[in-house]
Amino acid sequence: MQITLSQEQSQVLEALVKHGQYPSLEEAINTALLLLIDDLTLSESNNNPNYLAWVQETRKKIDIAQEQAQRGELLEAGDVLAQLRDKVKKAREVIV
Repeated sequence: MQITLSQEQSQVLEALVKHGQYPSLEEAINTALLLLIDDLTLSESNNNPNYLAWVQETRKKIDIAQEQAQRGELLEAGDVLAQLRDKVKKAREVIV
């Protein structure tokens, strides 16, 4: 399958690679596709009890993180992005 990207889409992907967010255009596109898969799963799972429990647990974690941030317990953005990239990489390995 061939896909033609708009000029704006190409510029976004190229900027992500140029700024070191992704090592290649392929990696940036793979991540975007993983996010789309997550969106599809999310829309199909709104009535799933496991998903609803996950949402509740995630909200608790966000509340804790907000409290930590108010106390000045912050993480560096680069560290957080590295952790997220690692999670995406591991998720990609499970899908493949």
